[in-house]
Amino acid sequence: MKLSRSALIVSTTALLILSACAPSGVEVVGETDEKQYQLAKEYQKAGRTEEALSAFIRVIDARRDAPESHFEAGYIYLNSMKDPIKAIYHFDRYIQFKPQSPQATQVRQLIETAQKEFARQLPAQPYQGELDRIDLMDLVKSLKLENDSLKRELVTAQKRVQQLESIVSGARRVPTAVSAQRAPAVPQAQDSIVPPVAPDPSSVPRSYTVQSGDSLSAISRKVYGTPTRWIDIYQANRDRMASENALRVGQELRIP
Repeated sequence: MKLSRSALIVSTTALLILSACAPSGVEVVGETDEKQYQLAKEYQKAGRTEEALSAFIRVIDARRDAPESHFEAGYIYLNSMKDPIKAIYHFDRYIQFKPQSPQATQVRQLIETAQKEFARQLPAQPYQGELDRIDLMDLVKSLKLENDSLKRELVTAQKRVQQLESIVSGARRVPTAVSAQRAPAVPQAQDSIVPPVAPDPSSVPRSYTVQSGDSLSAISRKVYGTPTRWIDIYQANRDRMASENALRVGQELRIP
């Protein structure tokens, strides 16, 4: 049957539009038709989870939009890799690409599941019913701000230590002002300073209960007579302290 002139024009125009949408000589392939995507599904069926995940990631890296691969990667991270943070990332990417899809509701539920799983993994934070109301992103942001603040304090402390070391080093290089031709040198004040006497090991307690206002250097001064052995106390209690500042009133410390 012959095509009318108008039908022929419409068909030709449609072909030209389709040709313009794709680069010359390149076939437009849907995500699920990608060889890596199909290979990933085969790996899933065979129980080769890590290889399947790698193949899905390759699809994501190769395409501007890969919602189905993001979904599959998120599901693997959540259920097999036990990495809820990465799972949330991939599920969020799926929602960005397909916010109105029939599967979007299920993906949002998976995000909530991943948030609860992340909360379970936090130290000293057992799962409770109120975790349904946890805003995960606010929690992560708060932890990041706290970490940044601690980093700034550490940098400031390191600079202060460098300044003090420079002052001490400069003082050691200053030549003595007393000449050999002058009258017999009078002992300097520092010569008369009696060095601290090390405490008798038998008198050092084997444990110490933390009191209000205590720090490791203060405890070191109490039990050893010098604040410099705070690091020994910290090393002996690494299993009880998250950091050198993590002291709790009433906490029992070992004294090495």
